[in-house]
Amino acid sequence: MTVRIGASMWVLLSLVPVCGQAAEADLLSGRYGHDASEPAYQAVWEVSHQGENWQARNLTEQAVSTAYRLSPAGRRAFWEKMDWPSHTSDTADCVTWGEAEPSLSDLLQESPADAEPKATEDVVGGTLVCHVPAEARKQIGWLQDSSEDWFYYDAMAGVMEVRRLPVDER
Repeated sequence: MTVRIGASMWVLLSLVPVCGQAAEADLLSGRYGHDASEPAYQAVWEVSHQGENWQARNLTEQAVSTAYRLSPAGRRAFWEKMDWPSHTSDTADCVTWGEAEPSLSDLLQESPADAEPKATEDVVGGTLVCHVPAEARKQIGWLQDSSEDWFYYDAMAGVMEVRRLPVDER
């Protein structure tokens, strides 16, 4: 049996992967807060994207940074750094921004101050927000008691449970 697909059907079928990618990206876009803010769960960070470009904004300081959706290799590298089971990074999704933390070899090498590594999709920046589904969280000691699917990380604060705020709280 031969099935013929018209030109309009080809257009619709070609949009399916794009729509799927947009839905995945929308998972990370939004405002985030934590219970230590005053008031609790006030918006502290905002992550947004347009096409392939990401941006993170610290709402308390009005600081804006270029952000990157972390690749699977980047997630695995962060999970290894945290000594979490690496397979649990497979279902996570993260956005990172800021200066990447220097490695020991970077610290030992003399280099100009402006040569510090920047975050990219394979390199974890100094800050990130991640979505980790409940099944994966249950396998990560630091996250297994979290009631939220989200965490925030930076070198100063460490890992902090955050909440993605509903659209009406924006």
